Amino acid sequence: MFSGLVVRPEIVSPADVGIAAGACPRAEQSRTPRVHHRGSGRRWPALSQPADAHPIQGEDTHLAVAKRLLQLNWILIAAMLVVFLGALLLTDFRVRAGSYLIVAAVAGLYGSFGYFKMTSADSDPRIYVPLFVLPQIFCVAMLLASLGYIAAAANLPMQDANLLAFDRFLGLDFRAYLDFANDRPILIGVLAKAYNSIWLQLFALLSLLGLVGHYQRAAELVLAFATGLIVTTGISTLVPATGVYGALGLLPADYSHVEPSVYYDTLRELPLVRNGTTRLLDPFELGPLLTFPSFHAVSAALYVWACWPIRWLRGVGLIWNSVMLAATPIGGGHYFVDVIAGLVVAAVSIHAVNRVGRYLARSADPLRNVSPQPSTAAT
Repeated sequence: MFSGLVVRPEIVSPADVGIAAGACPRAEQSRTPRVHHRGSGRRWPALSQPADAHPIQGEDTHLAVAKRLLQLNWILIAAMLVVFLGALLLTDFRVRAGSYLIVAAVAGLYGSFGYFKMTSADSDPRIYVPLFVLPQIFCVAMLLASLGYIAAAANLPMQDANLLAFDRFLGLDFRAYLDFANDRPILIGVLAKAYNSIWLQLFALLSLLGLVGHYQRAAELVLAFATGLIVTTGISTLVPATGVYGALGLLPADYSHVEPSVYYDTLRELPLVRNGTTRLLDPFELGPLLTFPSFHAVSAALYVWACWPIRWLRGVGLIWNSVMLAATPIGGGHYFVDVIAGLVVAAVSIHAVNRVGRYLARSADPLRNVSPQPSTAAT
């Protein structure tokens, strides 16, 4: 469905890099600084290299790009933190400092151990990459959920009626969809498991991608997740809504086999934030406020893209996340247009991250940008 970045090793002749005939390629290549990787017996280029240094291609370029993406993720998280602190100064929101310090301590512990493993003699990216990406996700989720609360306090006009009208314009009938699922308890059970797997899938994918050697895709998933959540939070602030159940006037008796707990959480939390009742932020008590676009839809698309490089996981990931996508209107009380918008946000995020990855791959592998030059050997 989505294709990821593949860094292909290239064969470069002496003429391609301007080496005169009779020059020694071994001497030319010896200028490249390399760090020996005892964990796997392989080498990769140092991140800080002379301008004329040529990193080893293939997996080593892939790892170099992953490291730069990890650095970019930390920079983005630092920017989020600055925005969050600024928002606290400009609004009447307060934080439960102890809870935020717990999250920061856990993230710091993971990140510190990851840095130690990366710089140690037995450095192994299969260990330190997961130790970096997991705390990055903790920080992204905490900061953007908190910023979502502050943004929702803008109390802009609710858009449920317009979203429902758009669904009807497309000929999509939520009530018929709900009745079909509600009459099939086994189907509801499957949909519920898929819908509730959003965080489990994320943590499992981040760990697995690092363990099987897809370091770049692990770092890209964090960046795409953050990008998608930023965009979703911004749009949801401008287009606030509670969900389709209330817009249709449905009661629990109308869906006896369904318990849309996420919708109930939004229905409880969003009015309290909008009317000024909720002003104390605790990362362990933050509820879902996003309706349009659906972040479950964003996540489903991102997870399929993230697991695509792992061949044996493609089919499972595609099927399971298709089920999660199908469960999103019922589990979250989403309009169908929320799901469509979520897929668009995911596509934009993936495109943006792929462009960043390609740029970093080119800068990490200068041999790609060297134009062939004629030999200057004397005749």
